[in-house]
Amino acid sequence: MAFSTAPTSPATPARFGLTADQLHLLQSRCPDLTLPAEFYSAWAAEVPEIERTERMLVAELGLIDQGLLRAAPTDTPTAAPIDTHSDTFAARVHPAVLGFLGLFTEPALLLAVHSWGGGRTIAQTIAVRAGFAASLVRGQRLDDHGSHPANEDAVELSAFPVSALIGETLRSLVRLEPKNHPRPPQGRPAAAVVLPLTLAQGMIGAIRTGNPEIIHAAALEVGLPQAEHVLEGPAFGIDAGYSVAATSLTGDSLAVHWFRSTTGWFQMSADTPLVGRIESTVDFVDSSRVRIETTGPAAITGQVTTAIGSLLGVLRG
Repeated sequence: MAFSTAPTSPATPARFGLTADQLHLLQSRCPDLTLPAEFYSAWAAEVPEIERTERMLVAELGLIDQGLLRAAPTDTPTAAPIDTHSDTFAARVHPAVLGFLGLFTEPALLLAVHSWGGGRTIAQTIAVRAGFAASLVRGQRLDDHGSHPANEDAVELSAFPVSALIGETLRSLVRLEPKNHPRPPQGRPAAAVVLPLTLAQGMIGAIRTGNPEIIHAAALEVGLPQAEHVLEGPAFGIDAGYSVAATSLTGDSLAVHWFRSTTGWFQMSADTPLVGRIESTVDFVDSSRVRIETTGPAAITGQVTTAIGSLLGVLRG
């Protein structure tokens, strides 16, 4: 499918897919591009030269077929090393592709979004500069135990105006809320607790016993009546997660993490002492605090919207 720079509406992202090899070819032959670390790839030493040449040839042909790369002057790529001169190759790349990927070089705002659930993780990086944004997305498959992620071959590149930034940042959160997912009981207001790390661990251990007397005794020890309700999420069945981290040229930043369990979503953060101000591991644990707050998709959406709006407001002055 040929690439078009004209989206269906001003706020509709222009999207197209690349293989990992196609992205590798672009980044290796266009020296001015600086891609996020999660999307940078390099050949392993054990990959033989003949395989590298064949894979790069297939990647080149695919980019030409999509309209993202003009054919070489001979009109027929060969199995010889592809474009020894990087400047020659870069001149053949569609200008819009270079422009979109170029946003990742010194962006005014950089967002890193991660989500996981349903046996898959999604990694997304969004670069914002001068009213426009570009997004790279890739997925990983997990094994039956939810570990050992394996990269998928496809990478999505999107370009859109800043007005679509919030919606793009929330895309993977929406994916985590399938229609058939059981909803947690309604009627409980959001609540939060802040506890020393050891007390939080003890309370979670008590909840996992399922013994009301042990749970009650632990709650008395903690001294927070709502602790049981708030810590139910971390105690049982965490099956999904969503996080947003952002950094800007102005020095402003944020990093927020949410998790979903059978009881619903909760937000968790930790306050740990600075290195150099502690003398031992025991001091580190005793001085650390954990904050856990129950929440929901609507509240997460509102928090992300407010945070991004605030960061954009600082950039615009």
